[in-house]
Amino acid sequence: MGQHGQTLAPALDAGVLALVFRAGPLYCALPLDEVVETMRPLPTRPLAGTPPYVRGLTILRGEPSPVIDVTRLLTGTTSEIDRYVAVRAGRGPVACATGPVLGVRLVEATPPDGPSTLFTGASRSLVAAVGTVGTEPLLVLRSIRTVPDEVWELAARDAVTGGAA
Repeated sequence: MGQHGQTLAPALDAGVLALVFRAGPLYCALPLDEVVETMRPLPTRPLAGTPPYVRGLTILRGEPSPVIDVTRLLTGTTSEIDRYVAVRAGRGPVACATGPVLGVRLVEATPPDGPSTLFTGASRSLVAAVGTVGTEPLLVLRSIRTVPDEVWELAARDAVTGGAA
């Protein structure tokens, strides 16, 4: 089921309500129960020594939070950032820097048994299912848990020092 004339591929399981967005050339979705809110990009301070997909730290509702560039994480390239999507992660909220948010949709996708064998590294741990939007692939992401421990430690330190460290 899709909106605006786009259809999703048949699924093995019932669909999931998800926030659909662009990440560079990709259509992506996050299950709605993991999304806290969406917002315009917030001021972000870069962090030295972090993976290239970590844009830095921002303040979400008064709490220092890592910002993950979803396009860079999935494709290795950069693209324009239109929105931050705050999601629940194991150690605190994470802001996902994305392209345009396309809305909430019932997403029907299959676990990545076929095409997922092509995924490696972070992509393999992130992609929960694969579907389509029209003729384009749609990656349903699972919880963003790819934030390195060092970034969480810097965020905790930033919370204590107020960013003066």
